[in-house]
Amino acid sequence: MNDELMHPVGDDPAWSESYYFNFVDPSSKLGMFTRMGFRPGNGWADALHVIYLEGKRVAFTYGRRNIEKDLTLYNGDLSAGDLTIICEKPHELWRIRYDGSAQDIADAAILLERSKSRPAGWFKPATLAMDVTFDCLTAPHYAASGVRGHFEQSGRVRGSITLGEERWTVDGYGVRDKSWGPRDWGAGDRSSMPKSSERSGPAPFVNWFSMNFGDYAAMGGSCFRHADGVIRGEGWLQRGGTSGALKNVVIETDYEPDSLIHRAVRLTAETEDGESIRIDGDVLSVCPTKIPMPGGATFVNEGLAEFRWGDRTGYGIAEHWHAVSLAG
Repeated sequence: MNDELMHPVGDDPAWSESYYFNFVDPSSKLGMFTRMGFRPGNGWADALHVIYLEGKRVAFTYGRRNIEKDLTLYNGDLSAGDLTIICEKPHELWRIRYDGSAQDIADAAILLERSKSRPAGWFKPATLAMDVTFDCLTAPHYAASGVRGHFEQSGRVRGSITLGEERWTVDGYGVRDKSWGPRDWGAGDRSSMPKSSERSGPAPFVNWFSMNFGDYAAMGGSCFRHADGVIRGEGWLQRGGTSGALKNVVIETDYEPDSLIHRAVRLTAETEDGESIRIDGDVLSVCPTKIPMPGGATFVNEGLAEFRWGDRTGYGIAEHWHAVSLAG
């Protein structure tokens, strides 16, 4: 089966089919992440689309559409809200288009606050238009396949973005992924989570990362908090036209004082042939997304980051998932 297309929907009510893209332009530091998810159990598809601008500023958008149970109806119709993604050639070329309203936010950290607590004028209404192509540089790397699948792929992104009277031409690198199967944004039983007053600091339960070092290499992966408190997992490295696994990935994080906003990350890993990798990253901007959950919420904090790998500099996303309880 062509995994770029929709898959048969399973019995799990949390079934989801999702498409994700990101990129960063190394020259301007302008970046983007976008995720479109189809959730037949909920009866809707949604699209989160964010542009990172200078400093902490972002253009934030979110939209939904109603959908049927049979997701194959939407092959060739990947749209939600004002976002459309188009497969020009499977695993080779995609196009991402947006044309509609946006929230122009001076500092995306305000999204950690409850809506009713945000000051008047916390965003400016704006019109956003974007048209970029994602030209895949390597074959997809599969972390899973079959009825529950996930693959990731690096690419080069070119195009234009307009916000109000401002316009940018972008030329950068990014990562895309495709997932299908049950998707749970939660962190298990929230009744056992410490109250906010009892926490010694942020304790994300998932760290996802992707980074591109120009056309030299790209890497990504997922790490999870283990019983010893260490965030560890596995990933992939695409370099020299080949794709291989990353083992023993460990991520450490520094945070802004008294905040869930991460400001620096350190990653260590090993390649399949035993090469040791150490990468240090400075987080330039973080855009939080709040996902309501029973008893609390999950904040998926997407950080645009600059990474250093030896004498090479790269850019990408350092994503941290935080479970927040309403108790306390």
